[in-house]
Amino acid sequence: TPGQIHSIAVLPLQNLSNDPSQEYFVDGMTDELITDLAQIRALKVVSKTSVMQYKDARTPLPKIGHDLKADAIVEGSVLRSGDHVRITAQLIRTATDRHIWAAAYDGDLKDVLSLQARVAAAITNEVKLNLTAEESGRFRSQASTNPEAFDLYLRGRYAWNQRNLQSFKTAIGFFNQAIQRDPNFALAYSGLADSRLLLVLYGDNPAQLSEAKDAATKALAIDPTLAEAHTSLAAVHILHDWDWQSAEREFQRAIELNPNYAQAHQWYGNLLLGPEGRHNEAIAELLRAQELDPLSLIISADIGFAYYLAGDRK
Repeated sequence: TPGQIHSIAVLPLQNLSNDPSQEYFVDGMTDELITDLAQIRALKVVSKTSVMQYKDARTPLPKIGHDLKADAIVEGSVLRSGDHVRITAQLIRTATDRHIWAAAYDGDLKDVLSLQARVAAAITNEVKLNLTAEESGRFRSQASTNPEAFDLYLRGRYAWNQRNLQSFKTAIGFFNQAIQRDPNFALAYSGLADSRLLLVLYGDNPAQLSEAKDAATKALAIDPTLAEAHTSLAAVHILHDWDWQSAEREFQRAIELNPNYAQAHQWYGNLLLGPEGRHNEAIAELLRAQELDPLSLIISADIGFAYYLAGDRK
């Protein structure tokens, strides 16, 4: 339909606290909002790594919309004062640079995930999407979290997003502290699994793989709907267990839960489908990853390699 919004980019939320040390918290809120929206099948949501390149940039919104192929953009801000959080958000159509909707939400740190879910639910309501019962249920099921554990988790994700060996180790420290505060915090186990797995992929000790598997399994035992944990477990099944069938099942479940999770499409393509010689499927998954994360250099490199493998085997 003309005018229908099919794709959205959430720009990095602004830190209104005038406190640079709160940057990890604000980036974490951006991340959570993207994750909430990304679970909706009918919506294409641009990946965090691509939108982060516009942090503090003064790029006109129509240009960002064009570069990211997004029909609409979510802009907003976060103000944190002690345990009180205020999130403002606005939805803007990129082609016309016109506001569609704006609102502000206030709450306590322990309820911040349900606050995020309310913002995401309001946005999906504005873009007139028909959600499945499962998708609507996810917005409603956000439980309150231990504020200290959640804060440590966001610090861990902030470090993890720096993507180097030292930052993964720093992230592991924060995730472990979060788990000490709240032993049933699934997101922290998922972060731990991601960190240990990427340490190995970045050249660290392969012994981390069994610990990554333990953490991913624990995360899924607490919350089976975490696409990130299914993705980490899939990679461990390949790199550690040589169990391709289980890996395929985990990748497919991850993509079902979060169709917009670029890393799931990327790893499914280059860790499983490519090596299995299923070149057309591998290229399709990697192209989908690129559509979701258009500015990612590693995904572009993976696509080039996938085409090379496909051509090489003809």
